[in-house]
Amino acid sequence: MPVIFFVEVYNNMKIRKFRNEDATDVSGVMIEAFSSFLKERFNAADRKHLSPENFRKISNMSGKTSETISYVAEENGRIIGYIRGIVTINGLASLEVVGVSPDVFHKGVGTLLMEKLEGFCRMKNQRKICTCVSAHNKRALIYYIRNGFIPCGYRKDHFRPGVDEILLDKFLK
Repeated sequence: MPVIFFVEVYNNMKIRKFRNEDATDVSGVMIEAFSSFLKERFNAADRKHLSPENFRKISNMSGKTSETISYVAEENGRIIGYIRGIVTINGLASLEVVGVSPDVFHKGVGTLLMEKLEGFCRMKNQRKICTCVSAHNKRALIYYIRNGFIPCGYRKDHFRPGVDEILLDKFLK
């Protein structure tokens, strides 16, 4: 049976499910996005975490208690954004990562990706979406707040020394 991928089109931009063949392009977008705010803090471990192999491995996993879903934003055949979330049987979703190519910042790409992920979470009867953002990444913090997330906590030196994280929640119900 063929696999059917649902695609939504906004002007020349499509939001669709991630496919394994997208991994190299997604990796490039995410490396650009993360290095844009981590700057000199961006390191070999980040590059490995954002590798095509890792995206192939983690972008569409399913288990008994959770399901991972990933979407890409594509414009004129070029991948310009990525989002990945996890839904669970207890109704608590997690937005794992979102990134947009820096040359399309402030063009609504991230918001369209967020709307797609939220729609999936609602379809899966999730009560709430949780995420975190690096405290020094003001652009991303504003993005989350504009998309209805509320800061609810703080983690000092969370992913690495010197990079604190702000915890955010968004209730869907």
